[in-house]
Amino acid sequence: GLTFLGWRLRVYRKAVSVALSCLHAAAMPEASGVAELSSEADLKRLVEDEQNRAAVCVLFYASWSPGRFGEQELLQLAADKKDVVRAAKVDVTSDSGEELALGLNVSTMPSVRIFRSGAISASLASSHAAELSGNDCTPAAVAQRVAAVAAMPAAGFTAPTTGAGADVHDMVRSAYAVSATGGINVMPSAVGNPQKRNELLGYGGSDINDSADLGLGCGNPLIAAKLQPGEVVVDLGSGAGMDCFIAGKQVGPTGHVIGVDMTPEMLSKARSTAQKDGIKHVTFRLGEIEHLPIGDSVANCVISNCVINLSPDKPQVYREMCRVLVAGGRVSISDVLRKAELPEELKTAQSYAC
Repeated sequence: GLTFLGWRLRVYRKAVSVALSCLHAAAMPEASGVAELSSEADLKRLVEDEQNRAAVCVLFYASWSPGRFGEQELLQLAADKKDVVRAAKVDVTSDSGEELALGLNVSTMPSVRIFRSGAISASLASSHAAELSGNDCTPAAVAQRVAAVAAMPAAGFTAPTTGAGADVHDMVRSAYAVSATGGINVMPSAVGNPQKRNELLGYGGSDINDSADLGLGCGNPLIAAKLQPGEVVVDLGSGAGMDCFIAGKQVGPTGHVIGVDMTPEMLSKARSTAQKDGIKHVTFRLGEIEHLPIGDSVANCVISNCVINLSPDKPQVYREMCRVLVAGGRVSISDVLRKAELPEELKTAQSYAC
């Protein structure tokens, strides 16, 4: 893929694209079912159309930067997944296509944006549920993202809002449910070598239960936790149980680890792993981290891995931590902090749920 450093070479690019487009058109006739978009109004009407299938896949392309996903691949996707996706394309070498791409902050070719039908926020530039661009934009990755978006409720893909109307829990729950059940997860398709990634995050290879590792954390909270045999540990947002199972080894059979997660699919995966491996002292409960299904003064240590940032009520999370901790208990958190406002192009359901 090619990232735009500016639009100064437009005349030259268009001259090249005209020649290439003529050759391309002769080789591949236009197929029905793939819409050609030239304005934001076109895109908005397409996504809002109640007659649409579950997902709308829009390809932004330029003949001078073909990449691995182009018109031919879009046509194939539209044919293969005709029951779940409506396909459209934007030629950024045309004046109207260029203006549309600029207005939506699309700067890398090729780019694919996937919308949940009917889910449009106040800003069209941030209404998409998923995006792939450049080298990440491959036929396999696009097909996986389309399937993930189509499988989720439309409400789960409205862009994040603030105030009482925001339903962040549903958005995050929907995204992580797909990760747990074998669909594309909320991470990009290419996140590097899993073993090297885990080493960078502070995990030893022998510590990790592979069936519980979905690549969703941002560090190892157990390093600072310094767990002791016999302790009770609570994991906020335990997911498939990766940190819980490691904690279970550290506290031993006389201790107890309680994982809390609001996504039933994650709990099912974690419980299946515990049953398969015969682990009795690591258990999982359904609940939100703002309202823990745990009694007062139970835990010696509360851990959490890249989950609290997703909560719409963080002070309530910390109040719950204090409630479930015994006197002198401790907290060990690995998470991310926002130091500035997010740019509009990152205010998507996918980014928010990551």
